[in-house]
Amino acid sequence: MYKLYSNTIDIIDVNNEFISFHVKTAEMIFKIFFNDLIEDEAKFLAEIDIQDQLLLNYELQNEYLYVYSLDQKIYILKEKRNNTFFSDKSNKYDVNINNFIKTASVERIGLDRFILKGDNVDSIEINNLLTDEIINENHDLYMDCEGINKRFVLISLIKYNVYHIAITYDQINQEVNIRKVLFDILECNNNLEISLLDRNKIAIRDCYSNKIKKVNFNLLKRNGSRKLFGKKFVERYKNENILSIIIINKRRYYIYLKRTGIYIRKSNALAVTQHKANLKTFALRNHVYIFGRLTHNAYNSEQKYDYLYIRNSNYRIGKFCRPFPNTKFLKRFGYFKIALNDLNIDGRIHNNLFLGNEERLIHNLLFKMRDKKVKTYLYKRNGDHLHVIRTNLQSNIASTIIPFTPEYSLTSKLKINFAKYIASFFKNKKKNINLFFEKKSDKADESAIKVFEQIKKQNHSNSKNYFILNENSKQYKKLKELYGSSIIKKYSLRHFLAIFNADYFISSELSNHVLNDRLYIDSLRDKIMSVPLIFLQHGIMFAKPVDNPMAFGFHKDKNLYNIYKSVISSELEAGEFYKMKYDREDLILTGLPTFDHATLDENADKIAFMPTYRYWEEGLIYNNKIEETTYYTSIMRIIKKFEEENLLHRLLIVPHNKFSQYIYKNMAEYKENICDNPSEALRISKIFITDYSSAIYDAQYRGAYPIFYWEEKDYLIRQYKAIPPVNDENAPGPIAYSLDELIKEVKTAIDQKYQLKDEFKKKYLKINSFNDNRNTQRVIKFLQGEQII
Repeated sequence: MYKLYSNTIDIIDVNNEFISFHVKTAEMIFKIFFNDLIEDEAKFLAEIDIQDQLLLNYELQNEYLYVYSLDQKIYILKEKRNNTFFSDKSNKYDVNINNFIKTASVERIGLDRFILKGDNVDSIEINNLLTDEIINENHDLYMDCEGINKRFVLISLIKYNVYHIAITYDQINQEVNIRKVLFDILECNNNLEISLLDRNKIAIRDCYSNKIKKVNFNLLKRNGSRKLFGKKFVERYKNENILSIIIINKRRYYIYLKRTGIYIRKSNALAVTQHKANLKTFALRNHVYIFGRLTHNAYNSEQKYDYLYIRNSNYRIGKFCRPFPNTKFLKRFGYFKIALNDLNIDGRIHNNLFLGNEERLIHNLLFKMRDKKVKTYLYKRNGDHLHVIRTNLQSNIASTIIPFTPEYSLTSKLKINFAKYIASFFKNKKKNINLFFEKKSDKADESAIKVFEQIKKQNHSNSKNYFILNENSKQYKKLKELYGSSIIKKYSLRHFLAIFNADYFISSELSNHVLNDRLYIDSLRDKIMSVPLIFLQHGIMFAKPVDNPMAFGFHKDKNLYNIYKSVISSELEAGEFYKMKYDREDLILTGLPTFDHATLDENADKIAFMPTYRYWEEGLIYNNKIEETTYYTSIMRIIKKFEEENLLHRLLIVPHNKFSQYIYKNMAEYKENICDNPSEALRISKIFITDYSSAIYDAQYRGAYPIFYWEEKDYLIRQYKAIPPVNDENAPGPIAYSLDELIKEVKTAIDQKYQLKDEFKKKYLKINSFNDNRNTQRVIKFLQGEQII
């Protein structure tokens, strides 16, 4: 197993023979065979702007493999597991170890491995000094501390850069505590000295008087401060406000002046500087202007924190211009002038804005003292992009850059304002207005259109039901002819009016897709977030793990949309929603309406392979390094194997869109094997193969023969950081753990004329309880019971 400690690198592949990884900031790919490495000799890989740290640790059978950064270079090192002696050669960390008692001590035995030894004490190995990973371990043992008359005895301190491990013995509980402390001094006045004493305490020495104050940083409260030195010390630090900024375990601590003395405070920079603001913003040509009152009222803080930063202290983008800096009242007022291009940092979508001094940022920029969360202050088009200045979920000011879309045009802005104004005049008080839509309101081929069409056939007179659709959609013309005014054109005045009047959304997507996936128009967003959503889903949620980090946005406690009910297909699937903190009353057991119309073509004979999209390789794909991805490798192995077995003419790869483009451009001989439309692939494939795509349940419902291909199962689980719900016990189809097994299962399916064993049919019914093509009717029955339609 390997442990990845930084997002600087992405693991592409790893096994007992080699490791392949992508260094993102250097845009470099490395594939290193372990036998090519010399034990205990670090191999240089690349130069990179990164602090010293361990990036990856991979445990082999008798060895450790490390990838680490040192002096802005990346190295790889192979090291014997049973080392008792560490050769401190070049290209290794110069770790400092201080031992404080005679009966126990720490020794270094590897790049990032240490051992605690003592008289009559079993050795304890200590790892992970050089990572941000938390260490807080207790080990029961008795240790003789030679008459030291205090409860906690410091045994050793291990130090390197910001990384510290404090080893302490508790004489009452007779246990050793090993705790990591991340300790860094960002800045410090020359007349102060600050050091880490142990796992809980720092020492602050005033060099003028040589007085020392010891502070237990764990006892400091965010809303309070502690006095270190009295009023007479203030005169020695003239014209200063913040004397020192310390980071302990990723929290900032400020040592600063007040008129009554020198104080320390935890985290709250706004309280230290007493920042007050009343700012507004506008855009003109290629600049954003932020103007109004900007003050810091703390002792000696006036006009010291006038510099604007974005993202971090490396990107200073402006200074507050004060036209009357020496006039008592007017000096509080001024403006920032910011070039739009300066807001674009490495192509990142979101970046916070900060205030600071000339050297570094100190705190978040405020427009007001208590700003509203998720509020848009300004949006401005810049070529093909839209620049947005807004508050985020933490009420902090942020810059967001997204592709420009029509809802932000002047025409749409006029329509939105007019629709909001007249909405109440066009609201039918006696009938619900229900809006149906699918992904970004650009398509109509999933559950939402199925339910909508059935409702229109039944002519429900107690509600008004509309389907929102982009006129550029290939389904638009046909549906408009069938349903007339019940089809509302996306971006029309009726579209915006319908949103403001909507009582319910009914969709296979989350509520924002009634317009777009990202939305920064406050009046629309506030309305959209408040409307109850009947979430129809577009696949059974029983494939990829819902507790993987990329799925957290849908968890009930993190999802901001008003999800009234979610459709599920079985009680087994309900268990996945329970993991996301939904209750049983949040769910309706009806099955997916889109399945009612899911069929195979009569002459379907393709063998589809649809690998799960590997989001961790997205950077490689978008930087045209597709050939370096495991996604590419897996697909090409399938293609070559099917070619060997004379089955290539039947193979249909259903990949990510970028991969499709690559095939069309670079591998013309395989063009006919690529299908970039999953709906089309499902319709013409008699065998459906996947690792963890929920589309396999759709295929199986249609009558296709399902095969789970899990050769990379362990790798995928490591990357998901969670275990998928479908497994060896409940998978509703044969499982192949190698290419040879996959071909064997494919040929068995063909020989058996695609007849699936009864045991797999029973397992499928536990995942999808319905096979009567009446899912739509069950959804409609629920909507009727709730008086929604």
